[in-house]
Amino acid sequence: MTEWWTYGLSDFLMFSPQAYWRLVARHNDAWWPAQLLGIVSSFGLLVALRESAVGAQRMVMLVLAAAWAWVGWAFFSLRYTEIFLGATWLARACGLEAAMLLAFALLPPAPRRHVPDRERTIALVLGCAALAYPLLAWCTGHRWIEAEVFGFMPDPTTLATLGALLALHQGGRRRAVLAVIPMLFLLLGLATRWLLAWAPQ
Repeated sequence: MTEWWTYGLSDFLMFSPQAYWRLVARHNDAWWPAQLLGIVSSFGLLVALRESAVGAQRMVMLVLAAAWAWVGWAFFSLRYTEIFLGATWLARACGLEAAMLLAFALLPPAPRRHVPDRERTIALVLGCAALAYPLLAWCTGHRWIEAEVFGFMPDPTTLATLGALLALHQGGRRRAVLAVIPMLFLLLGLATRWLLAWAPQ
């Protein structure tokens, strides 16, 4: 039996970095050029979050709901299940988040709140990070076909969602509930990137 101390970080992955990035490339290739809509949508979120009107806030939630539903079905259900056993559960989590965002958009508005300047700044940084996330492929030596775009891959979608929730003028405790799944996905994304970076090429 192999001793536990002989395991490396890469042993926690069910797939190699090559397999993961090939899957991302196939996913992007299958839906191109729809990723352009994701980029435009992420920019639109940044603009809409500057508005405090209830209609603008609802539109943000509807866009995010559609993005989570699409990531859950198109990426996790159709692609990620090929290499990761837990992908089905991740798809279900995306579906739950999409349903909650949709409910938030359709329910009567929660009491308004003042958004502190610090939260506005963090929200802007997260929104810009989601918009610029595809550039990470170029910065890390990957092909453009392996770029990760809002609404098509979980990491930029998670960043945009957390930024939007911080900037909302309505929500109260509902915002905290909506942030649980994105926070878990953020931690999972960080862990996956860390393991991919340390796995043997």
